[in-house]
Amino acid sequence: MSYGVIGSKSAHLLVETTAGAAGSEADLALDRLQEGYGAVWIAGRITLTRLHLGFVPTRLGRGLAITELHLRDVTSVEIGGGRVSRVVGIRTARHVVRVRTTGAQQFAQAVAQGAEDVRRTPRLV
Repeated sequence: MSYGVIGSKSAHLLVETTAGAAGSEADLALDRLQEGYGAVWIAGRITLTRLHLGFVPTRLGRGLAITELHLRDVTSVEIGGGRVSRVVGIRTARHVVRVRTTGAQQFAQAVAQGAEDVRRTPRLV
């Protein structure tokens, strides 16, 4: 389902757990991703829409398909160092999603702006 794609690019993703049990839908999706891949950088394609951040691993044969995070579950966005491909940290209640990609500064700004826009929009249900 498309909600107006803002950007899509090749990236590597790493999921780190920062807190204990309980969390949002995004945290449950990240737990499933961690169970399937462990603590390794996963190559794939990341897509930012007005409502979601989606990730499709390149190795779909391992039983995992698209992982989607709703932008309302994003608590903060940070940018790390690097020369060619920098790392963007996307925090949820229980995880930090590290995304290594080119154009990381613009990507981080777009994710932060999207999360802010979703938080300002009232939820219908």
